Amino acid sequence: MLKLKYIITIDKNDKKYLSFPDIIKSVKKPNRFLMVYRSGNGHHPTSSSLVLKRSENQGRSWRTIQEIELNLEEHGYVWNCPRLSYIGKTLYIVCDAKSGTYERQSHFKIFFLLSETDGNNIEIIDTPLPGMVPDKFIKFQDKYFCANHKIKNRKNELIQLMSWSKNGELWYNTNILAHDYKHQFCEASVVNMNNLYMIAYLRDNSGHKKNIYTVRSSNGVEWSEPIDLPVYGQRVTALRYDNHTTIGAYRNTDNINVSLFKHNLETNQINVLNIDEDYKNNQYNYGYTGLADNNKEYLMPYYIQKEEDNPYIKLAFIRK
Repeated sequence: MLKLKYIITIDKNDKKYLSFPDIIKSVKKPNRFLMVYRSGNGHHPTSSSLVLKRSENQGRSWRTIQEIELNLEEHGYVWNCPRLSYIGKTLYIVCDAKSGTYERQSHFKIFFLLSETDGNNIEIIDTPLPGMVPDKFIKFQDKYFCANHKIKNRKNELIQLMSWSKNGELWYNTNILAHDYKHQFCEASVVNMNNLYMIAYLRDNSGHKKNIYTVRSSNGVEWSEPIDLPVYGQRVTALRYDNHTTIGAYRNTDNINVSLFKHNLETNQINVLNIDEDYKNNQYNYGYTGLADNNKEYLMPYYIQKEEDNPYIKLAFIRK
């Protein structure tokens, strides 16, 4: 039974819009965790930084080890939504960058920020991967997969994509994960289910209070038709819970909560745990979570506005 243990504040700054956090457990040290989030001068910023923090005590305390700036005036781009992954022992920050504050007219590209030292030194690589709001890398069978979506036109029509690589260096075959003219599928979160199949959780951006959808694939190329779940929300971050269950953190648009669901893939039963409520007239400036497994607990960072001038970063500890 999932149960909220406690919540701590990671970062708060009245002059900065702090958002889009992600978290990962280090492959080098068992008590070490890494967290990344974006700091900007607004929700659609002209100046931004990726803030990378590290904890040596299982997330109980944190220190900043990198702040990597990108601004429109000097660089022509600002950071958007980062995700943390490992390939071997190399830490990756996968992050899209956009060329303006109006997304329908902006150009997006995806960067890899690599570190062999868990963030002490970082190499920035400009990649040919298309799209925006990338997922973390998912290893499935003998390949790595990375999902991201793309704006097709100025009507803001979206298409959810999937790219793959054998070693994380060369990326091939951007396939369509989900596309529908009645729904605007985006912000996929993909889970490897025992190397038998992958399941992806999708946002429908055709309206605010919309169902979360799922699609499945046994090869990463051909995907099933989307199926809606009895859950309303956006930007799921999902992990495998056991052989037939997933767990997902998300922005709950049904009750303006940051929430966590458990999804039984055999029965399709879903149980929801609410973590932190934002004020009811705020539809957008909260959520966008990360999620990491730490043996008997989950670590779940998120951003939330409450009654503050700007959103800030919090971290929930959840008992399994």
